[in-house]
Amino acid sequence: MALKRQLGKYKFRDLTIEELKNVHHKFPELKLSMDTYTFSDGSQKDLLSLIGTIPIRYQGHSYNIPIQIWILDSHPFGPPLCFLRPTSNMIIREGKHVDAQGRLYLPYLQHWSHPKTDVTGLLNEMMAEFEKTPPLYTKPATDELSLAELNNYVAAISSDLSEVSLQPKMDAQHFGKVTVLGGGDLGMACAMSILAK
Repeated sequence: MALKRQLGKYKFRDLTIEELKNVHHKFPELKLSMDTYTFSDGSQKDLLSLIGTIPIRYQGHSYNIPIQIWILDSHPFGPPLCFLRPTSNMIIREGKHVDAQGRLYLPYLQHWSHPKTDVTGLLNEMMAEFEKTPPLYTKPATDELSLAELNNYVAAISSDLSEVSLQPKMDAQHFGKVTVLGGGDLGMACAMSILAK
């Protein structure tokens, strides 16, 4: 009953509810939520979304891939919008079916045509594609250093450099140099911390 009220603005509410019942039966770990979606043109709309994880097997190991599927108010005649929802220790692997923001572009979505296609079929294709090449991977251990640990480390190095540079040789001017390898967040944090010292 609550779902019917939430889907009051959906053109094909009864069809959508029936389909979501099937999805819940096969993928109970996906939870329904009514949220505001912001489109690329800046417009917003309250849409139903499925949030959770889907299981995959890759190279003999099991993984749970976090996703979010936005159900448009034209459902089931309009294809859903699908995204990865990486956790803080995950990085999106861009590829043929995934962009840098984690949006998914699967063939199933491109050929969406009710009643041949539905969310359950979409989830099955997602799992099949992700088992070929997982769309997420874990950040390297070096990126997991907390900012506090990084600042402490850089402060220790910087204080050593300061002590050396405070005692220049009398016969020549001494310039200290620091080289930071890596251009990611970690490298930038190192460079900014050294500059601040």
